[in-house]
Amino acid sequence: MERSTLPIDSNHLSTLSIDGGRASNITAVCRSGLTTMKTGDLKRLILTAFGNREFYGYDVHRELESKNVRVELSRLYRVLNGMSREGLLRGRWEKSGFGPRRRVYRLGKTGMKERRRILLDAIEKVHGFYEEYLLSLPPEASAFAGVSGLLTGGLRGRGDIAYVAGRLSTMHKRMIRTLCSSVPKGKVFLVKPAPVAVDLKLDNLFFLDGRYDDIPLKGAFLDLLVVASRLRRASLGPALREWNRVIRRDGTVAILTPTALIRQYEDPLTIGDFMEKREHEAMEGGKTMDRDFLKARLKRVFGKLEEKRIAHMTVFLASKPRPPRR
Repeated sequence: MERSTLPIDSNHLSTLSIDGGRASNITAVCRSGLTTMKTGDLKRLILTAFGNREFYGYDVHRELESKNVRVELSRLYRVLNGMSREGLLRGRWEKSGFGPRRRVYRLGKTGMKERRRILLDAIEKVHGFYEEYLLSLPPEASAFAGVSGLLTGGLRGRGDIAYVAGRLSTMHKRMIRTLCSSVPKGKVFLVKPAPVAVDLKLDNLFFLDGRYDDIPLKGAFLDLLVVASRLRRASLGPALREWNRVIRRDGTVAILTPTALIRQYEDPLTIGDFMEKREHEAMEGGKTMDRDFLKARLKRVFGKLEEKRIAHMTVFLASKPRPPRR
């Protein structure tokens, strides 16, 4: 397998990570003091470096050298040609006024798709570390403690709760455990898509296959409904009717959402908003749930609405459900 070499200063060993935030396949060769890079890593580095720009082979060579990656031009052009055959790059010939024509490259459709995948892998990894950080904070500084306290403060050890989530992160699991411990004399129902696997085993936790707009529980049953799924405008109307159906007259619906997903983005984005925006575009096609639209629709169905901002999260608390319209 072809490899390029990366010089290593023995007094300052650095690691290059280009595989979407995952640990790179770059491995140290102690005997020679060099690090070798696999062709796959070299391709990913090229994909992440140029975006929508056109570039020449020499531009790639110069970019690699700026990152302390040295590769022979002959090998580099073999890699570029291979990427063109795979659809990762597309190229055209350009006339030169001072010599032979030159090959101009830019990312192809497959290359742009792979570049987005690398970005989303990196965002997922950062989210994991961020959740770990949030969960490690002491109670007085913890966003998680603030949200869980807001949800469970009025339950007093009993009640029936449903927690609706499209996927289960570490944060979701922690929240579910807290809800179960807050109602030892009640029940907690985790409503999730059928394919989502669950590794939680708690005495008062029960699993139901469903969605936030299709909750398989009888009417007027829940004291607290927690919706932690990403909402879609098209299904909000049916969802509101479903929430109104399953909640008790003195019950509460809590909607948990990253604040970045319910407001319009303004450039320049913070790094947090950039990650949320890119992930949202990939998962939801870029369709946002506008904050004012969501509040207006909630007020049609519930007589009381509160909005709380805790760290990067916004919590909507809707209570006093109105009688269903005929």
